[in-house]
Amino acid sequence: MSASVAPPRWLAWVPVITAAGLIIGALLTIGGVINQVREQDRRITVLEQRDEQLRAIDARTTRIEAKLEVLAVPNSTGSKAP
Repeated sequence: MSASVAPPRWLAWVPVITAAGLIIGALLTIGGVINQVREQDRRITVLEQRDEQLRAIDARTTRIEAKLEVLAVPNSTGSKAP
């Protein structure tokens, strides 16, 4: 009595399911990386804009300080004011 037992039908699909899972996982990972790159790019853009604003403020401050130095009345003793 040698009865041959056939393997289950779903067993033939295991390599296909495994390959599909790997491809889906890779796509999700790549999508996450792309999302992180976009977020970092947005943050860099914001920081560059803030840097430009700070440089503009610094330039205005320098001009104001120069004007104040010109307008300042010198001391009669000749020493600089603190």
